[in-house]
Amino acid sequence: MKTTDVHSQSLDITNGAHQHMFAQVAEAVHYYGAKASYLVLPNMNIVAGYDASDGVLSEYVAGDGSKREYGKAAPKELLYRMVEEYGKEAKLARNLGFDMCYIHMAYRLMFPGRFLSPLSNRRTDEFGGSLENMARFPMLICQEIKKQCGRDFLVEISISGREDDMFEGGLKVTDTVEMMKYLENYVDIIQIRGGSIDPSQPTYLDPREVPHLDTAAAIKKGLQEQGTKMLVNVVGGCHDIARDDAIIANGEADLIGAARAYIADNEFVTKAYENRAEDVRPCLRCNKCHIPGPEKWNTVCSVNPEFGIEHKAERMKTAPVRKKKVAVVGGGPCGMEAALRLRERGHDVTLYEKGPALGGMLWSMDRMDIKWTINRYRRWKEAQVMKSGARVLLNTEATPEMIDAEDYDEVLIAVGARPATPPIPGTDGPNVMFAADAANRESELGHRLVIIGGGEIGVEVGIHLARQGHAVTVVEMLGILSPESVPVHFRSLFEKTWEEQEGFDYVLNARCTGIYDDHVTYVDKDGAEHSVEADNVLLAAGLKANQEIALPFFTGKARTWMIGSCDTPGSIQAVNRSAYGVVNSI
Repeated sequence: MKTTDVHSQSLDITNGAHQHMFAQVAEAVHYYGAKASYLVLPNMNIVAGYDASDGVLSEYVAGDGSKREYGKAAPKELLYRMVEEYGKEAKLARNLGFDMCYIHMAYRLMFPGRFLSPLSNRRTDEFGGSLENMARFPMLICQEIKKQCGRDFLVEISISGREDDMFEGGLKVTDTVEMMKYLENYVDIIQIRGGSIDPSQPTYLDPREVPHLDTAAAIKKGLQEQGTKMLVNVVGGCHDIARDDAIIANGEADLIGAARAYIADNEFVTKAYENRAEDVRPCLRCNKCHIPGPEKWNTVCSVNPEFGIEHKAERMKTAPVRKKKVAVVGGGPCGMEAALRLRERGHDVTLYEKGPALGGMLWSMDRMDIKWTINRYRRWKEAQVMKSGARVLLNTEATPEMIDAEDYDEVLIAVGARPATPPIPGTDGPNVMFAADAANRESELGHRLVIIGGGEIGVEVGIHLARQGHAVTVVEMLGILSPESVPVHFRSLFEKTWEEQEGFDYVLNARCTGIYDDHVTYVDKDGAEHSVEADNVLLAAGLKANQEIALPFFTGKARTWMIGSCDTPGSIQAVNRSAYGVVNSI
């Protein structure tokens, strides 16, 4: 496999200097009793500038990485050369220890997949036109792999199960079912994805647990009815063990494909075998495991602070010398993470929370359907803390004197942050509240709402309130909403959500100048002043660390740490990593 990925170094299986690494990967997989699969992706520069058809606008033309361009139809001799290249690379993978291979043919992304869709294949020769002809080039690739590697070398392909739900004239389920009978002798597993790349990595914006399950189930049923024997693998959102079991038991799919579930909890399968589904750490479906944000190329997981640093995590930990008595002040996501990690290391832990329940600012999202994955995560984390053996003191606002009196060895302060108040006249008015409080105080809101601040939180609250029937206008200083959003497999879906949401509007390049009883004023980038009618104004101007609450705990009696957002306001991912890092030295 050769890639020109600009943000990571890649290994090339055709490079002799790299082949030992591939062999080691295959052997490591075998060590754990599993089968090793290799993504076959030959040198796409061979077909640079070519496509399945002439003049079809492409999302991606393999070879140069362009996102949108018009290609020209690849000549037949080039197609046959690519067939040979796929076979050679698959054979090399088999010789290095791999048991099977995977070929990406979904959503017209890679070159072979361009032939499987009427949206991109308009050829009139033997490689286009009928469904049989459209399947010919992918079929020849898989046939060559079987020829080179043997019948027992499994071949899996990913396909867009249907496209007609997204694009007029795209593949229907019945088309996919019929097309698969031409691939049956050479393909063992078909992996069902969506009609486009981003929706195939479902986020919390999609309320469906497994969005492509209906398509997978329909294809499986269709294959059975026509007597085509292939295993159907459903992917995307398969994070719930009980649901996954039901999918197999109900015959909706033969295999469950998951990646983010293992990223969120690398003991996903172990906990399934041990009947501990309730202990599986839930994925937030935030897609930060692709890229956490603009200009940030370090891969992270919001709920698993060890993801991305596994290769060095053990070297970053200090083994506990003795059991310690530790206090954690604050029961938000950071404090809960600290308590759990401390208990894992064998320490006695007391967690102080001034409120009636654990969760901190996560409770502001409790009534927001759009934040269903975070609400699930809050409930999971609270349950894990309660069963961890930590002593949890609710409705207890800790004081420095209270902590000193208990003679703790270590004290972790995780009192979080609070919404910031921007320097705008009128923020102290009776019609003003923080956006973070709005969902839980909706009965106090009028119809017309203005949200000052168009970051991710402001936009999400705006979408939620628009769905409840309010007329929402977001006023944002920058020229873009939610600039911090994950750019890969998230932002496009987020933009589509707010653009299609009835009752949601926004103004960019707008600096708010005043808040009044029934309107808000702002100036645009040219300095012209405008106003927006508002019954209520919601502030979404970021967070301010509660350092003035945290610092008095540094009395010198015990080693004291300030962790999470009371040190530096951050996301769930940031505060979890903060707690993880500190606890590993205790």
